[in-house]
Amino acid sequence: MALDFTEYFERYEAVVADVDAVFRKFEKDTPELVKCGKGCSDCCHALFDITLVEAMYVNKMFNEKFSGMERSEILQRADKADRQIHKLKRKVYKASQEGRPASEILMEVSKARVRCPLLGDDDLCALYEHRPITCRLYGVPTSIGGEAHTCNKAGFEGGVKYPTVNMDIVLDKLLGIGKDLQKGIGSRFRELGDMLLPLSMALVTSYDEAYLGVKTDKDKKKTVEVEKEAAPVELKAPGAQPNPESEACASCTESKSACATCDSSKTIVLGGTDED
Repeated sequence: MALDFTEYFERYEAVVADVDAVFRKFEKDTPELVKCGKGCSDCCHALFDITLVEAMYVNKMFNEKFSGMERSEILQRADKADRQIHKLKRKVYKASQEGRPASEILMEVSKARVRCPLLGDDDLCALYEHRPITCRLYGVPTSIGGEAHTCNKAGFEGGVKYPTVNMDIVLDKLLGIGKDLQKGIGSRFRELGDMLLPLSMALVTSYDEAYLGVKTDKDKKKTVEVEKEAAPVELKAPGAQPNPESEACASCTESKSACATCDSSKTIVLGGTDED
């Protein structure tokens, strides 16, 4: 039976609705500072990761909308972008191993430009209605870990106080959905909900039972067998004789002291005595 992610996608869409409402408020209150418009694709070259529920949602919408040559072209661009990102992350890892300051490395990463595979030749997003949350807030002041960020093309000036979107709160909500999803589908990957990945990888991934670590009937059977093997075992003490009346004793309603065959000294229970 196919996995059903409806509950988690609906919760994600609720977060999206809240985020869109915040962006519209910025547009209404500070229209001269928000410079986003059709054809502006600065955010489509930014380097960022998305959460598990975002990745699965975008993947679903992409698979529903595209087929044929158009789909193949986007997947080719996704593969190209993924290889660029991989090289960049290797470069960052090498720099960290060399002991370069974190601020210097982050500055270098912030300047990296990787074209989003969903950005068409017309500089428009091919999946605009279902774009990730980072894309939806790009262009207004945000804060991550207490540090402010905004689009270079926006009219917001450095050193001036503006209302700011706390991305840590948004991220916590998205990670929370991912963790609930991991538990809900019974994934054996405990850290699945904490996953962050590039949008390019989200497009080329198949979010099936194998990838998500969902236990199959075979896995469940193994778990039951292991549990049976781990169950408490009653061992006979050396020299003890088999008790022919064990079945009768099990259904007996009398006190054990009334039965001569009930001799606790003849058995050893793993984990301690009955008195323990």
